[in-house]
Amino acid sequence: MPNNYIKKIRKADFERIFVTETLPSEVPLMVSNDGFYQNSKTNGSAGVISNFIFGRLVLGQKRKKYYTIAYAYKIKKSASSFRKLAFVHPISQWEMKEFYEQFEKLICHFCSRSPTTIRAPRKVAGTYFYKNPLENLKKYKHAAVEEMHLDSLMRYSSSYFSYRGYDRLYKFFDSSAYLKLEKNYPYLKTFDVTKCFESLYTHSISWATKEKVFVKHNVTTGGTFGQKFDTLMQRANYNETNGILIGPEISRIFAEIIFQEIDCNSIDALKDKCNYLDSRDYTIRRYVDDVFVFAKTQEIATKVFEIYSDELGKFNLHTNKQKEANYVRPFFTKKSRVVHQINIIINEFTAKFLKKPDETATLVPTEIFHPDRLVKSFIDSIKNVCSVELLPYDEVSSYIISSISNRIKRMINFGDVEVEENSLIYLKDASLVLLEVIFFFYAVAPSVNASYKLCTSIILLSRFAERELSYFSSTIKQKIFELAIELLSGDIAALQSEVDGFIFLEAINVLLAIRDLGDDYMLPVRVIKNLFDGKSGYYHVVSCLFYIRDKPEYEDLRKDIISRIDNALADLGDISINAEKACLLLDALACRFITKTQKAKWIRIFYKGMGETAPSPNEIESFCAEANSRYWFVNWDEVDLLSALEKKELRHAYS
Repeated sequence: MPNNYIKKIRKADFERIFVTETLPSEVPLMVSNDGFYQNSKTNGSAGVISNFIFGRLVLGQKRKKYYTIAYAYKIKKSASSFRKLAFVHPISQWEMKEFYEQFEKLICHFCSRSPTTIRAPRKVAGTYFYKNPLENLKKYKHAAVEEMHLDSLMRYSSSYFSYRGYDRLYKFFDSSAYLKLEKNYPYLKTFDVTKCFESLYTHSISWATKEKVFVKHNVTTGGTFGQKFDTLMQRANYNETNGILIGPEISRIFAEIIFQEIDCNSIDALKDKCNYLDSRDYTIRRYVDDVFVFAKTQEIATKVFEIYSDELGKFNLHTNKQKEANYVRPFFTKKSRVVHQINIIINEFTAKFLKKPDETATLVPTEIFHPDRLVKSFIDSIKNVCSVELLPYDEVSSYIISSISNRIKRMINFGDVEVEENSLIYLKDASLVLLEVIFFFYAVAPSVNASYKLCTSIILLSRFAERELSYFSSTIKQKIFELAIELLSGDIAALQSEVDGFIFLEAINVLLAIRDLGDDYMLPVRVIKNLFDGKSGYYHVVSCLFYIRDKPEYEDLRKDIISRIDNALADLGDISINAEKACLLLDALACRFITKTQKAKWIRIFYKGMGETAPSPNEIESFCAEANSRYWFVNWDEVDLLSALEKKELRHAYS
């Protein structure tokens, strides 16, 4: 690989943990820890109030209680179930950073014991490399954003550690290693763990890193790796010992260490009790809590399952009966079969109007004679496959959206060359067709991960049209706008849930993405109200405020949102514990769409909650001038959503 694509990572920069390890990936587009990272590096040069805030809300100075309560929220997991995620309090994030700083080598050690895992930390990342075959897409990023600053954050956006194995499960299924296993073993049994993270007992980490009997008799004596990890995870989760927070990478590492102990115990038990040897009679492969047993006979597969289930039970974990499946070669699931057929349909569909002229990654549009007929024919073909196989759209829509998004990228991936008139028309028509398709499959089965692909396509096509399509630019933007209104006002709105803590990220992300169309394509107030009416959660208010900003047509809505923030911050006595209040205050104080008078009020409430005398008017004035340039989790001014999306989509490879 050329040296210009390999860069060193400064290992001593432990604050990079904030942008890799401590937050869920499923957050609104403009929410990240980038500002937190920057403030942790530059706080020494901040003013009096900024230093006071950092000391109390990050370093946890003079706190009376040594636990925090994460901001918990729920997203859709399926049509009828939800996934609970957690945004960790800044104080607990700082403690996680200190834990990595002390124990990074032991984390790698305890993640290196099992031969079954296909995703585990190997060592602290020392270099990263990234080569983008779609190099020309970078011209669609906003030049106003500091490129060097973003690049420094981009390199840390995947993981603090270098990982062995596969960063996505589908890559394992597509690998030569999987084919070799299928060649060697005729039987496959798959299963997963029921409510894995919710069921993990924090003390289990000590059992997994030291003898259980010893730990039980010495549970009050701190100091070991396992006991400190146990305490860390408890403190971040309201001192709970049953269950760990879902979302942060550190939680997956916590689970991985426990599962590696279960792996090793299972292999030993199978040898001692059944005389079954790993890699001879069977092979286990595990991705987090998904387990795959390859075996010489069905009897061996069943026995491996029984032993593994028994070892899980010793850690208060249990298999999910509904997810058990047995296969005999060839290992081809219904979903795999459908995806294979759909892939053929997608290739045939796009080949009708997108040609690959050479060995580059670019696709070149050709003439489309009947766009509506083409779209309908494609959707009908997908519909037919799903109907025959009795598989709902939910199972395949994300794959389709990802495939279409990749083709959009390849279509607009050309250099600074002048486009002929006919080619402009072809590009316009192809863009419209692809937009129709990608919005359709998102509308019928939206998901958070698919929203990132859709939003990337929206922003890329909008900027591409503005830069390359001349007078067709408004046609593309208007189409995006109309499809977005139809989406946010139509059937997707019915998916809004009244479940406590539910965040409709599938809709919020689309709302944020179409903000990139510009001021001429602002959504009607009724559409925005439909999404945010009566909701005062942290993600709701910052997302709404980020969209409406200081536009006069949203004046009443802005006042309402700020009033909701004001109500949430009326009492800050528990802000050192409550992550939602901490994040909301930090972002509200940095927001330039909120008046100095309002910010001064919150600063005085904060000082009162900390039991301190309020700062002087001059200090508050100085802080307000500084705060607008020291954002935390929402960058109100310069965020480039395309770069934010790229950080979510790219999976850097580490050496």
